[in-house]
Amino acid sequence: MNYPGSLHNHTEYSNLRLRDSINRTSELIDYAIELGQDVIAITEHESISNSVKIEKYYKKIKQKHPNFKVIFGNEIYLCRDKLDGQNFIKGEDKYYHFILLARDATGHKQIRELSTRAWMRSYMTGKMRRVPTYYQDLIDIIGAAPGHVVGSTACLGGFLDTKLLQWVRGGRNDQFYQQIIGWVKSIEGIFGEGNFYLEMQPSANDEQECANKELFNLSQITGIPYIITTDSHYLKKEDAAIHKAFLNSQDGDREVAKFYATTYLMTDEEVRGFMKDVISEEELEEAYKNINKII
Repeated sequence: MNYPGSLHNHTEYSNLRLRDSINRTSELIDYAIELGQDVIAITEHESISNSVKIEKYYKKIKQKHPNFKVIFGNEIYLCRDKLDGQNFIKGEDKYYHFILLARDATGHKQIRELSTRAWMRSYMTGKMRRVPTYYQDLIDIIGAAPGHVVGSTACLGGFLDTKLLQWVRGGRNDQFYQQIIGWVKSIEGIFGEGNFYLEMQPSANDEQECANKELFNLSQITGIPYIITTDSHYLKKEDAAIHKAFLNSQDGDREVAKFYATTYLMTDEEVRGFMKDVISEEELEEAYKNINKII
């Protein structure tokens, strides 16, 4: 089985609040097709303003590639209820990443409603506009009619990866781990069984490899399925230097080499190469099967 395609990717529309991606929508779709993949999901950083552009290009390529699928998504910032610029607690609160994928038109409508709520309460902190989505928003909109949106746990900037790494560094406290299990079960309860996934990412980054291993272990314990995404911010491996220069051209130097070293669309061979020390081939193909369940 070949890698079906990544369900977590960014384009120029992720640059709305901070420079982030050098991908262009059409190029991202074209390259996924060139790699022989079956799907691409476009998940900007709390922005769905490229939906019309995606739809137009999707219709353009559909006749020639009828089996290829584009999924409309969003990478939200999932925060505690009522978080705002006045009650943010430094060292405790974070703007955790979380992926939403529309299964159908109803799902996209739910994502639009969530995005509207987040932008209506947005606020500035320094030079950055913060756009928080609350857990209650997910309960109100997705939980009220589950089955139309798939959720996944995103990258190292997500709540689950962050907490798993804290648990490992802190000595693997049993009580803390039970809280982690409680969190994933509560999210599954909102989205519904089969609509929530643990997200691994192929990487040589020690933290990401550790997170991948613990995500797999957590999947075995909870029964919540896992997928593999590339969190693409540029198209190809050789574009990494251009992407780094782009990020550093806005607000001075940023440490980008380590985090973004593998955030590009990968071939099946590349995905397998990065994941071979984390999970077996059979376990990796289970992730591929799970991606196909979402398509």
